[in-house]
Amino acid sequence: MLKNADAAGLMQDARAMQAAGERLLAAGDWRDAAEKGWLAARNASQALLLEVNGEEQPRTPNISAGIRALAHQRGGRFLELKTQLAQVAYYLHSEAFYGGVYVDDIPDLVRGIADYIALAEELAG
Repeated sequence: MLKNADAAGLMQDARAMQAAGERLLAAGDWRDAAEKGWLAARNASQALLLEVNGEEQPRTPNISAGIRALAHQRGGRFLELKTQLAQVAYYLHSEAFYGGVYVDDIPDLVRGIADYIALAEELAG
């Protein structure tokens, strides 16, 4: 359970985005599903940073930099989170959503966001 109310709200929004991504995927809209997956990972990351550092990072480059900094400082599973965020940003956000590139692992990546959110929440607690 997150102590910071804003972080808890962001984490709840991340779960809602992830669920929306799965619904879009089931409806055959892989491109929007990919973007919902990315948004879910971004919001979960922002919630983690807010909970751990007490600072909101409103811009995506700052969120990514914040996760990289935590990974550098704390190591362990934060390194795993950093790697996953980079993959999600590239494959779901850049390639799939913006580039319109479909690869067979897009559905697995979208579904895997649930695990990303769980890890971010675990590390925040």
